[in-house]
Amino acid sequence: MSAPGAVFVTKRWGARILLLLMLTLAWSLLTSPGTVQAQEADPYAPWSHGHPQESIPLLLDRAQSSDHWDAWLDLGLAAAASNDHRATAWLLRAHLLAPERPEPRAALLTQGVVLPVSWIDQCWPVSWIGCSWPGVICLALATLALGFFCCARSGRRPALVIALIFMALALPGQICLYLDGRTHLLAIVHDTHLLDSVGNPGEPLSAGSVVIQDASAQPRWNGRILVRTFNGQHGFLPAADCAEH
Repeated sequence: MSAPGAVFVTKRWGARILLLLMLTLAWSLLTSPGTVQAQEADPYAPWSHGHPQESIPLLLDRAQSSDHWDAWLDLGLAAAASNDHRATAWLLRAHLLAPERPEPRAALLTQGVVLPVSWIDQCWPVSWIGCSWPGVICLALATLALGFFCCARSGRRPALVIALIFMALALPGQICLYLDGRTHLLAIVHDTHLLDSVGNPGEPLSAGSVVIQDASAQPRWNGRILVRTFNGQHGFLPAADCAEH
């Protein structure tokens, strides 16, 4: 093939590739989550007009599809503004997804729910780095340093020291997140009673209360969940009265 012909073929294929890239970019923009959400009904519009109860179905769909803490937080706040008994369960879901964030805990406090002190709060500010964006950066830098340590022929010892330092900065927060994640909190959605092993009612528990699922012994028995209240009382609750996460 002559030089002019080769240049023509190259330009033709270059134009096709450029067109394909432009179409791919346009399709990704049209189908991106932000664009799709913009085309959907605004879930905050009824709330802004003083009707938060009308926003709950749309916010619930968004929270269930994304399962992000801020979506559950908005849903719980809308339910709280509507005096919906499910508000505590949804706010608790936001807290469990992001135990390091103060907003869900503050929203639960306005509902009268005082959560037990978390490991993140007890170890603050040492835990701050590992349970936030600085922790991600530290782990990324530690990974790069370890990669340099494994591949480089010289300067390996400083790279290992740097990797250990960044890992030590991120480790406390990660441990606190793990320990807080093992505390399984349950929100009560119906007025109920704490039951003993034979089913006799004991301490009354109102809708919106929060209990701790007991991991010891058999956690479930005959459709009931073994729980512990914040004041140390143990007993069973019907599974239908709790919102599990």
